[in-house]
Amino acid sequence: MARITEIMLLEQAEHTALVIERQGSMSTFSQLIGEGFLKIGTYLNELNKAPCDIPFVEYPAYNEMTEENIRMVIGFNTTKSLPAKNDIQSIIIPERRIVVCLHKGSYDELANLYNEMAEWIKEQGYTPSGTSIEHYYTGPEVPESEQITRIVMPLE
Repeated sequence: MARITEIMLLEQAEHTALVIERQGSMSTFSQLIGEGFLKIGTYLNELNKAPCDIPFVEYPAYNEMTEENIRMVIGFNTTKSLPAKNDIQSIIIPERRIVVCLHKGSYDELANLYNEMAEWIKEQGYTPSGTSIEHYYTGPEVPESEQITRIVMPLE
């Protein structure tokens, strides 16, 4: 399919998140993401807390990723700062301007949307931060053609 909303400029408020950082390759990144979501979700249950938004994966320097080197920050947004535990960290995500768009379809098709968003950012005279965040509305049990993903590109 492709994008299902317009590309939008938004102001994102400062908020907190529980995150785990991981590094892997194309062959391991799905497993690492699943394990990260499970680990953070289990910890939130231990704290008797729930996330305040859908799960996300941030890709710092996404345009420098290779099939063998994918750096990820896996997480859930929270309503307040929570205690860290082992490799789970509580972070503050600063207020910032972001460019956002929703995509429906296979994750393999996301590259086209990334290109469209990068072009939109350039045409509007903004500078991307080099980071992208994918928020997953659907899980792996949903057919690829029905996957819904929100792409967020913070600006400098």
